[in-house]
Amino acid sequence: MRVLPLALLSTAISIGLSACGGSSSDSGEPIEVPQVESLKALSTTYMGAAVPAGYEDQFSNGIETRPELQDVVIQHFDQITAENIMKSAYIQPRQGDFTFQDADNLVDWAVDNNITVHAHALVWHSQMPSWMENYQGDWLTMMDTHVSTVADHFKGRVVSWDVVNEAFDDSSSGGFAPYRNSPWYQNLGKDFIPEAFKMAHAADSDAELYYNDYNIEDDGAKLASVLRMADELLADDIPIDGIGFQMHVNYDWPSAQAIGTSFAKVVAKGLKVKVTELDIKLNPNGDRNTFTAAMAEEQKLRYQEIIKAYYDNVPANLRGGITVWGVSDADSWIPHFTGHNDWPLLFNSSLEQKPAIEGVANELK
Repeated sequence: MRVLPLALLSTAISIGLSACGGSSSDSGEPIEVPQVESLKALSTTYMGAAVPAGYEDQFSNGIETRPELQDVVIQHFDQITAENIMKSAYIQPRQGDFTFQDADNLVDWAVDNNITVHAHALVWHSQMPSWMENYQGDWLTMMDTHVSTVADHFKGRVVSWDVVNEAFDDSSSGGFAPYRNSPWYQNLGKDFIPEAFKMAHAADSDAELYYNDYNIEDDGAKLASVLRMADELLADDIPIDGIGFQMHVNYDWPSAQAIGTSFAKVVAKGLKVKVTELDIKLNPNGDRNTFTAAMAEEQKLRYQEIIKAYYDNVPANLRGGITVWGVSDADSWIPHFTGHNDWPLLFNSSLEQKPAIEGVANELK
């Protein structure tokens, strides 16, 4: 991709804090915000964003009815991930009833606008339909039907899949995290992971296949378990292409050094590294409820050091891309999850650029 001249990268404008995230009790202190022309034009790897879509009765903020969000995505991103509508609860809500329309509409929109699709996710313990969670039959056959049907349906229209999502627990023992005691693990043991990859590959041999998880960027017990799993898959010739680092990080955790080391350990396996769900919590503990100019700068520098860690530790041939988990602060999952005000993304609730976007742009290559 071509790189824009620096003259086109930014022009300074001033916006009030009241526009940044909406719900904070700020004083209207101005922030100097450079206007980045296009993130994707600055990047030689996929620059992605997760977008809400479909199911108006469940997800009222879908991109289909928001032309202003579509414009921002088209301008800045060359890859999208569906936040929800490809998960099993929505794509097979009843056994054998595959409801592809909303996902098809999103994928078709992406293809029409020269945007690639990273598909999410085939096998996950959360957002499962109740029939699947409580299934009483042959779980391997049931999983094969779901994975094969869904992967085959989108064959040729998506470039990659999160095949298995979040298979490890957050606890640790002996330097490793145990497998999560999910319905998949309860019924199939750890073999559900290699079987899922084989099924996905058989259905779409051209798609890149990732294992995806959170809290693996701190070089801790969960990463150790993911690396051990990767060794086992590679030794058995299981078709895995890379590891997805969700990267739901805080403004002060983990360190950039730990993040870089974590990336490097995956690279050492010959696997791709994909940042799949990046956002940065500024108020993780509920004690920073006012978005200030200092916090905006802090977030900018945090985004910048994360992107730098990616390029410094992942060679070009093993870069799977960088995706932020949402476009606008108004659409972020974080305030709903923590119960605190937060401003984790590159654009504010009015889809105006924040200083954070310059932090990303400064390190893209």
